[in-house]
Amino acid sequence: MKKLAIMFLACAASLAAADYSGIWNGKGGMASAKYGSVPYTAQLTLLQDGTALKGTFKAGNGAPVPLTSGSVSGTQVTFAIAGGAVTAVLSQSGTQLVGKMTSSGGGVVSFVFTKRQ
Repeated sequence: MKKLAIMFLACAASLAAADYSGIWNGKGGMASAKYGSVPYTAQLTLLQDGTALKGTFKAGNGAPVPLTSGSVSGTQVTFAIAGGAVTAVLSQSGTQLVGKMTSSGGGVVSFVFTKRQ
């Protein structure tokens, strides 16, 4: 009976969803035919409530811009800024969020975000 209880607790813990709330610092780059890889820095401030995601995105030294929509599904985080002019799809990879942000004009920036401790 004790082994069954331990197995149940282990399974329940593995099913618990990750909480992506916090401040995430990102580094990335955009491929440019003229300049090669153009580096970018960014910061995400996220607040997760179940599968809903709110927060802000700040590129470089710019002002924070609110997320206009956001959600979490398993290890995938998606959000939009500027009314959907920029969308992001990030996946958890260990302790990082890795993925791409795409503008409505077709620009794509690859990012790796690490949660600030």
